[in-house]
Amino acid sequence: MALGLGLGKIRIAGFSLGVAAVLFVGLGLATIEPAITLPPIVFIVGLSIFVYTIGLEAGPGFFRSMKTTGIRHNLFGLGVIAAVSVLAFIVVKLFRIEGASGAGMFTGAVTNTPAMAAVVDTLPLIVKEERKLHYLAELPVVAYSLAYPIGVLGVILTIAVMGKYFRIDHEREARRAGVALQQLITHRIRVTTPGLPSVTTLPHKFGLQIIVSRIEHNGKLFIPEPGDQVDPGDVVSVVGTEEEIARAVEMIGELLPGDPTHDERLDYRRIFVSQKDMVGIPLRKLRPRLHGMLVTRVRRGDKDMVVTDDTVLQLGDRVRVVALHDRIESATRLFGDSYKRLSDVNLLPLLVGLSLGLVVGMIPVALPGGVDLKLGSAGGPLIVALVLGAIGRTGPIVWQVPYGANLALRQLGIALFLAGIGTTAGAGFKEALSDPSSLTIIGGGAILTFFVSFLTLWVGYRVLKIPFGQVAGILAGLQTHPAVLSYVSDQTKNELPSIGYTTVYPMAMVAKIIAAQIVLFALL
Repeated sequence: MALGLGLGKIRIAGFSLGVAAVLFVGLGLATIEPAITLPPIVFIVGLSIFVYTIGLEAGPGFFRSMKTTGIRHNLFGLGVIAAVSVLAFIVVKLFRIEGASGAGMFTGAVTNTPAMAAVVDTLPLIVKEERKLHYLAELPVVAYSLAYPIGVLGVILTIAVMGKYFRIDHEREARRAGVALQQLITHRIRVTTPGLPSVTTLPHKFGLQIIVSRIEHNGKLFIPEPGDQVDPGDVVSVVGTEEEIARAVEMIGELLPGDPTHDERLDYRRIFVSQKDMVGIPLRKLRPRLHGMLVTRVRRGDKDMVVTDDTVLQLGDRVRVVALHDRIESATRLFGDSYKRLSDVNLLPLLVGLSLGLVVGMIPVALPGGVDLKLGSAGGPLIVALVLGAIGRTGPIVWQVPYGANLALRQLGIALFLAGIGTTAGAGFKEALSDPSSLTIIGGGAILTFFVSFLTLWVGYRVLKIPFGQVAGILAGLQTHPAVLSYVSDQTKNELPSIGYTTVYPMAMVAKIIAAQIVLFALL
């Protein structure tokens, strides 16, 4: 892990592997010395932690996306999996690869261990002769280990090359998609438009991402309360991005000079959210507790967001509060403002959620042909985390993990997984390389991997007009491989890859398991 993380920081022609280098260091070391193999529990725990923490963060956005672009992206991903399954059949027949090896090659090229396991489990249903079955049972595993490394590295290389070819500006993409780090500013606007809706409904009515933080009426300053109206001549202080405030000025009135954040009639404070009673609940339900104060913006990680009635706070958020002088200390106590309490992560909800995810991953679902489908230690925790992340809290239990802790656990989890899976694949890789026919399987797997990568990136970006960072995340989800997601996230430094990954991952996990068995039935 240490060597891989160190090598991953080296940039050559603008390209670096990032944390994915851990996989290839593990693969290289185990190829040199097969005894260097970590116990399976290492990468099972690492993978579970990684996908669970991603699911917690992506949960709210995942279910929102299913109401808009999520179904379209899943249908796109399903089409890609169907296309590569057909190509796998053609490649196996063309290169005259043994059917069982061909199915294993397919699962390695699309980097899906549960699919490979399903192939092995399906063989006894097709092959009844004991001696032949014993011979064929090892072939999918060997072919999988041969195709797997290219299945990871090939995707990463394709993303890097296509990103350069398309001349992707990740920062501009993030701004267009609304996930970029944007500076929020405050400006005063004199109202000239009569008959405006109340200040709490005004943003929604006009489609503005702003919040009115103060009202000046006849020289007196007020913190807005639900239902408050403004008349021509009043002055409102508006928080938003420069573009949104410019739109607000056109609809409300005229821009006034001066910095309203230095108004001494009110107090302003950034407060850490460490009080669990304030998280997991929409702000509209917290309004009775916020008398004499107003939350105008939330900073989560490095991203500032304008507050709405539907905003749900998380532990570790920093809120900007505008309050009367005698209420600012109450606001501090209400939200907690304790960095120490944030550092003392409550592990019980995390471990309960992880355990529940692993249990869900072990539940067998019967498929046609007498085969059972299991989501495993990746699919189960991810699905449970998406649900719990969207729920936020259940009674007194807060499922979300503080932002900083989430990122730390995620990095540790992916490093453990890559170290474990790399050393596991390396042992079989060395043995298989001694067989000349192995080069055929490696070549066939490479064709499938580059086909999936190129097809997804080209069609997704050029035809469907999906942001490249999100398409790369969709590709990582279709490959069901966190190393690809980690690499893309390192390159983009925004949330687009995670959005794409979590949208298609559950579908891809199930679809590839079924596709691998169909390929096996077609080849034998």
